[in-house]
Amino acid sequence: MTGMMVLFHCESNPGYAPSNHEHTFLDVARHFTGDIGKIHYAYASLDGGMTSSLPKDLMNVVQLDTSWSDPKQLREAEHYIKENGITLLLGFDQPVSRPMYRALRKGGVKTFVSYWGAPMSSRNTGWKLFLKKLEVSMQRYGPDHYIFQSTGMRETAFLGRGIPISKTSVIKSGIDTNKFQPDPEKSLYAHECFNIPTNRHIVIFSGHMERRKGVHVILQSAKVLISDIGFKNVQFLILGNREGEKESFSQYLQEPEVNDHITFGGYRSDVPDILKSCSIGMIASTEWDSFPMSTLEMAATELPLLVSDLPGLNEAVTDNTGLTFPIGDYVTAAKKLNTLLSDKITRQKMGKMAREKVLEHYSKAAQARGLIDIFEKLRKD
Repeated sequence: MTGMMVLFHCESNPGYAPSNHEHTFLDVARHFTGDIGKIHYAYASLDGGMTSSLPKDLMNVVQLDTSWSDPKQLREAEHYIKENGITLLLGFDQPVSRPMYRALRKGGVKTFVSYWGAPMSSRNTGWKLFLKKLEVSMQRYGPDHYIFQSTGMRETAFLGRGIPISKTSVIKSGIDTNKFQPDPEKSLYAHECFNIPTNRHIVIFSGHMERRKGVHVILQSAKVLISDIGFKNVQFLILGNREGEKESFSQYLQEPEVNDHITFGGYRSDVPDILKSCSIGMIASTEWDSFPMSTLEMAATELPLLVSDLPGLNEAVTDNTGLTFPIGDYVTAAKKLNTLLSDKITRQKMGKMAREKVLEHYSKAAQARGLIDIFEKLRKD
């Protein structure tokens, strides 16, 4: 029976979206191997330790970085693949060319799929795009197929990196819809955790603190909503900040009255319960974004979404599940927050439709099935 490797570009126990993919990818590998002893997980670094929710009997965990080029490391990787009969490879964010690819192929990898959680390139035209296509056509050892989380991200592959559109697909992220679901009994969970007055609606962001994620836009919209519009029955809950990261937003935290309505909650393991007591999910990314897992988690918990109108990110909402606003336009964002927060019936309708959409299209099972179908088609071709 064939062996399969799941290869991550990041360190082990990565947190947020990659950790969710760890579990979905495991379901895919189980389908093809039927034996967890034939499943191999590889990370660029093992410094993070193992994700605690992965099964204890997943024992084949190794350090492997595809950017390695040392001949000794290449020989060892080739030997590992050959020794363990690994013919299938599912990589996370693996690009067109890496030094390690030849060794993996020589070892026995026959089918190689790269799943992307980020754009591959900015768009190119003319000679630049032609040269990119030429470069891709000359690669012999790279991925056979590239999967993206959104149409916007997929376009960066064939309109930017020069990958043939036939070698790309879109498979939306999937989540555990039992873990992320509404629960009236926990409607005050976040209020109690963070000492938020119970009469305040919670607008939540969950994600990394990189500037592109638009936390500064959320803070600016908070000021407009509270100070200018005068809607004070609200709390902005920002999750995902690590030590020292809140201070990088100090220029947006200059008014004590507004600051009283902003909570930085840090990196939390109880996000599913926190979401159950929130009113709106907000993602205000200003540069690139994919199809954030956090939007699905919010939607599955029956939260309407307010997101910036950014390719990829804007695919997370429809007219009946949420609203969009122009990228970086915190004034419009504040006005739309005011509209949603002032209309309980619309919020509830959007929230219910959002969960229905997730249940139909974005379950972990649907994502795994999509990946399995791609591998099966490639193996037949």
